[in-house]
Amino acid sequence: MPPAKVKIQRIEGDRVRQNTFHKRKMGLIKKAMELTVLCDCDCAVILKSGPTVTCKEGRFTAFCSKDLESLMRECISHMPFHVYSNKEYARFTKGGDDVEIPETDEAAQKEEIARE
Repeated sequence: MPPAKVKIQRIEGDRVRQNTFHKRKMGLIKKAMELTVLCDCDCAVILKSGPTVTCKEGRFTAFCSKDLESLMRECISHMPFHVYSNKEYARFTKGGDDVEIPETDEAAQKEEIARE
């Protein structure tokens, strides 16, 4: 029997959320590595975890098929490019019309990026 479908919503338990993040993070990085080998492309994945007991600010994890700084410079110099957000989640799911993704405060996110 296939595993039950996971409802896409925030996981409430800290330990379960951290476990899920770690497992999915490793799966995402593995897929990125496979994509770079199979399709001979450059790929970068940058993740920041939420705050945890041991790290109040969260931790960054990155994978890049070549030098991250040079790939980011190349990416920025070839604007415009599309950056996907949670609002577009339904585009990537089968029958995604019934999926509700919580709104995020884009202004706050842009402000945070500008501060960094």
